[in-house]
Amino acid sequence: MAKRRRSLNRLPSLPTIAVEILNVFSDPDAPVQKVADLVQADPAIAGKILKAANSSRFGLKCEVADLRHAIALLGKAKVTPLVLSFSLSAHSLESEESIRHFWLRSFVQASAAEVVGLLFGVKIASECFTTNLLTGIGQLGLLSQDADKYIDVIRQSQEGTRSLADIEREVYGSTHREISMEILEHSGLPQRCIAAINSLVSDSADQQLDDETQRLADVTGIADAFARYLCDTDTGVALVVLQERLAKLNSDAINVETLTTSVQKRLDDSASLFDVDPSSLPDPDELLEDALDQLTEFTEMMQDGSRPVPTELVAENGRLKMQVDHLVKQTSTDALTGIANRAFFDRRLTEMVYQCLRNSVQMGVAVIDIDHFKKVNDAHGHLAGDHILKQVAQTLQDVTRTDETVARYGGEEFAVLLDNVATDGMIIVGERLRSAIEKLEIDFEGAKIPITVSIGVCCGVPTDGESGLKLFSMADAALYQAKQTGRNRVVADTSLGSETADVTDESSIS
Repeated sequence: MAKRRRSLNRLPSLPTIAVEILNVFSDPDAPVQKVADLVQADPAIAGKILKAANSSRFGLKCEVADLRHAIALLGKAKVTPLVLSFSLSAHSLESEESIRHFWLRSFVQASAAEVVGLLFGVKIASECFTTNLLTGIGQLGLLSQDADKYIDVIRQSQEGTRSLADIEREVYGSTHREISMEILEHSGLPQRCIAAINSLVSDSADQQLDDETQRLADVTGIADAFARYLCDTDTGVALVVLQERLAKLNSDAINVETLTTSVQKRLDDSASLFDVDPSSLPDPDELLEDALDQLTEFTEMMQDGSRPVPTELVAENGRLKMQVDHLVKQTSTDALTGIANRAFFDRRLTEMVYQCLRNSVQMGVAVIDIDHFKKVNDAHGHLAGDHILKQVAQTLQDVTRTDETVARYGGEEFAVLLDNVATDGMIIVGERLRSAIEKLEIDFEGAKIPITVSIGVCCGVPTDGESGLKLFSMADAALYQAKQTGRNRVVADTSLGSETADVTDESSIS
């Protein structure tokens, strides 16, 4: 590998104290006293260890003022990754902003590994944290030597169809992962940790790993995919890979949502301690929306063959393609009713706003709420309530056309979205929906349960990107008026046209 490397002045190296602490980490018989001796020799790290010991992250029962006492209470398993983190963060903060971003990415990956590792115990979680903190050391090294050059390599991979690894190999003769491996081979890191990191380079399924190493490799694969999802630009592909690796873990205790929440909490709690800035990371809801937009685009590309699709999405005869289709459906569908969920509705609302804005046509929103739903739940139970929600959703789906989006917006509230529709037409749609629900004959465990809905509708030609939210708010206000004036009716907010209309049957508008 060293012969293949080019365009590097020298192989990047770890800070001295990082190498020393890794040697302690790899020696199961090394006493915690040896850790204390190393830490005491570095006043800056010693101060941070004391701060960490007294932070909410570790929650010791009383405040600790003595360094050796703090280290003894925390234990070697917790202190060694802390020392490693502090030495790497200090090294990163001395450098450019781009290196700080990659330090943040490394910390995100380590935190994700710790969260997943806790499923197997605290000691294993510490090893997972340490291992994953070092997986990106090759990138940090490349950035340290020539940040502008490496940033250009990343930019090329983001703008073109070639992978980052291919461009790295062309420019440097090695990938950043291979450089990481070369650095770590001589670092004192235990071989099982190196094997786990190496599984990111070559498929660990092709390697003969013992159970302990395989578990560490599995956690590392999940953490790497999560860091890619949260910190890189190919969020759609990363989400598919992350979902697939979590599924292999076969644990109901963790999924993308719970992992994101747990990592975010660790980042918020540890920001000042580890010199990371989690505010630069994307909002989780926006991140998921961006990922799904990418996946939707990739799905269309797969179907029409218009452009090349990332190889990870078509590997093994479309194995991941099926994951894409499943993921898009899963994250766009309401689990109870089977119709579109709020996230899909919000995305579609934004799309329609810009579509109608370009074409200068009117769009309409209907907001629908089941009347007296709480009373029905109280009288017949939540199972009856779920049954009613399914029936109402199916009926709304049956009476809407293919160009009309119907979604469960939340609780007992539904929403319908139409483009290129006149105000009178929107009122007719609202009445069609109301009438269909009123005619429902819902039978639950022998009880006949009559159901009606109140509906607010609004139409208008979008004027800017916020028009969709404005229209929805106006339709929601019209729904409130329908509730206040007797329920089982359609109220249209026509303030963008004529006066408000109150409709109770279709004959009055025909």
